[in-house]
Amino acid sequence: MFAVVALSLMSAVSWAQGKVVVLDPTGAVMGTTAAKAKFEKLQKSAEFAAAKTKLDGLAADIKALQAEYQKNSAVWSKEQVAEKEKKLQSLGQDYQFQGKKLQTEQQALMQQIMQELGPKMEAAVKQLVESEKITMIIDAKAVMMSKPENDLTPKVTELLNKAK
Repeated sequence: MFAVVALSLMSAVSWAQGKVVVLDPTGAVMGTTAAKAKFEKLQKSAEFAAAKTKLDGLAADIKALQAEYQKNSAVWSKEQVAEKEKKLQSLGQDYQFQGKKLQTEQQALMQQIMQELGPKMEAAVKQLVESEKITMIIDAKAVMMSKPENDLTPKVTELLNKAK
């Protein structure tokens, strides 16, 4: 029994000697000026802007039709109610399609940026592991709570911004 307690205390002491930090790799890369500039360029592109405008228009049409439906459905005939419900369903499907289209474009750009900056991020992390004597890095998404000083993400972003 004494040996188990001694071993658990020794492992706790050795654990305390190491530096454990958290890192959000996607956040570090997407926080760079290069990534922000690419997303800004995408959002200003004619095709993306047109799709976004269409999505916003669909949202307004859905909202207006829902308001009209709530206001007048009690006095409409069954045919009118069915017609409005069908139109609402159609608008909803168009809205989902446009939303997925925009999301797909953003995800493709995000994946491209991650591939471009991935090797640089790896080098930045290795540099910080050595310079700060880090023994363990945990994905920030897997951690419920962490002190800001234990978050490596801003430091990685800073090194990525400086890297050419």
